[in-house]
Amino acid sequence: MLGQKKWKSVLLLLIAVMVLSITAIPGGNAYAMNVWGIYKEAQQLEAKGKYTEAIAKYKIIAAEFVKTQQYGNASNIYRNIGADYSILGKYDDAVASWDLEALYAGKVGQTQISIAAKRKADALRSSAQLFVETEAAKLGNTNYHQAIFEPKNGALIGAYAELDPKVHNAKTSNPFYTEGFPQLTGKKHAAYLLYFTYGNPLSSLKSHIEEARANGTALQLGIQPIKGLNQVQDDAYLHQFAQEIADAGIPIFVRFANEMNGDWVPWNGNPKLYIEKFRLVANVIHKTAPDSAAMVWAPGQIPEYNIEDYYPGDAYVDWVGVSLYTIFNPTLDPLKKGEDRSSHLDKFDLIYKLYADRKPVFISEGGVSYMYPEKLQDKTAWSSYQLKQFYMTLPMVYPKVKGVFYFDSNHDASNRVKYYMLSANAKLLEAYKQSIASPFYLSTVGDESPIAYRKISGATVEASTQKVSAYVKSWTPILSKVTYEIGGKVVAATTQLPWKASINFAVYKGKSITVVVKAYDSNGKLATTQKVPVTVK
Repeated sequence: MLGQKKWKSVLLLLIAVMVLSITAIPGGNAYAMNVWGIYKEAQQLEAKGKYTEAIAKYKIIAAEFVKTQQYGNASNIYRNIGADYSILGKYDDAVASWDLEALYAGKVGQTQISIAAKRKADALRSSAQLFVETEAAKLGNTNYHQAIFEPKNGALIGAYAELDPKVHNAKTSNPFYTEGFPQLTGKKHAAYLLYFTYGNPLSSLKSHIEEARANGTALQLGIQPIKGLNQVQDDAYLHQFAQEIADAGIPIFVRFANEMNGDWVPWNGNPKLYIEKFRLVANVIHKTAPDSAAMVWAPGQIPEYNIEDYYPGDAYVDWVGVSLYTIFNPTLDPLKKGEDRSSHLDKFDLIYKLYADRKPVFISEGGVSYMYPEKLQDKTAWSSYQLKQFYMTLPMVYPKVKGVFYFDSNHDASNRVKYYMLSANAKLLEAYKQSIASPFYLSTVGDESPIAYRKISGATVEASTQKVSAYVKSWTPILSKVTYEIGGKVVAATTQLPWKASINFAVYKGKSITVVVKAYDSNGKLATTQKVPVTVK
C-alpha cells in the first residue's frame, strides 16, 4: 500500500497530466484533445479555402457539443458552419446553420447572440407563398371588423403630400395637394395626412378641410401633444376640438400621439399615463363625433419590445396604424457585400399579427428611401423594387390591411435627409403608379375592392385556370424572373411583380401536386428553388 503522502503525490501527478491533455475552444468549457484537434483541423482547412471539408469537421464537433449539452459551444460552431456555407454560396444551408446558432445560444441565455444569428438567417432566408385572385364578395366578412370608415376588402390609399412643391403650393394653394397629388400619381387618393399640434384650434386647418370636402377625401390628423401628456385634460379645449371634428363634414382619422414607443417623442416613457390620456381623448371623440372620426392608435415599427405596453384597449381604438419606413442599410448584410437584404413588407408583420384579427390595420405613414443618406448613394433600383413588392404583395400576404399612406417628402429632420419624394425621382414615381393601379387600392372612403386574394400554399385551389401571384423572398434583394413548374414542366413564367401568371389547374383535378417556384436574380442567375404543395379540388 502506498503511504498517504505518496498517494497524494500520485493523484496530483495524474491531475496535472489530465490538465495538460485538455484545452478549450474559445467561449466554452474544456474538452478532450481529440475534439480540439478536429477544431484546429477545421480552421486549417478554412485557411486553405477548403470550406466543404472544414464544414464536415465542424459538424462532428457540433454534434458532440449538442450531445453533451454544451450549447454555448454548439452555437459558436454553428456560427462558423453558417459562415463557411455563405462563402460557398449555399445560402439555404447557411440559414439552417444560423438558425441552430440562434437556438443553442438561446438555450444558454445568450439573447443578443441569438437575436443576431436570427437576423442573419432571416436576411438570407428564401421562401415562396402562392395566392390566387378571387372575387372579394366570396370572402364575405372574413376580413371585416365593422369599424368606422373600414372597407370590407381593399385598402384606402393616402399620402402626406403638403411638403412636395410639385403638388402643393402653401402660399397660393395652386396647386393644392388634393388635386396635385392625384395628377402626379394618376389616381385619386382617399385621404391625406396632416400633422397637428394639440392645443391649436381645428379651424387652423380650415383650408385643408374645405379642400378635402370639395374633393371627397378624408384627413388623417397626426395629433402631437408637444408639451407632453399632462397637457391633455378633460377641459373645454378637448370638447371644442371634438365638436369641430364633428362639424367638419369629412371623415377624420384621429391619430393621437403616434410613435409613443420611441424615445424621440416627448410622450414616450410612461405607458400608464399614455393609456390614460388616449382613453380620455377617445371617450370625448367617440361621444361627440361618433360618425365623423376614427380613433387611431399608431406606434412606430421600431422598437418592437414595448409596443404592446402602450395599447389602450379595444374599446378605445378604432384602427391600428404603424409608421413604417425603410432606409438603405448595408451594415447588417451577413455576406458583407454592401447590400440591404431586408424586406420592407416583412416589417409590417408584427403589427399585423398582434392586431389584425381585432382591428383594421394600416400603414399610417411610411416609405422607402431612394438614397443611402450616409453615403449619398443612389439606390433607386432597390427602392423601386421594394416599393412595388410592398404595395403589390401587401393585399396577398396581409389581406386585412385597410389603408396605406405614403410619405411624399424629402424630410431633413435631425440633419439627415430622408429621400421619399416621388416628384424628385421619376423611376420611384413610376413604381408607385404601377403599385397603386390595382383595384384593391381604394380612392374614396366607402369604396370596396372587387378583388381579394386567397393563399393556396399548403391549401387547395380550384381545378380551373387561375390567376396566380407570389411573394418570393430570397438572399438577393432584387429578383428579375419567376417560373412555375408542375410535374417537371414549366407552366408559366413572368418578369414582373407580383409574379402574376395564369395556370390551368384543371389537368391536375383531384391531385396533390407540387408547384416548383424558381426565382432568378437581377443577372438572370437562379437564386432559389422553392417547392409549394397544393391540392387541386
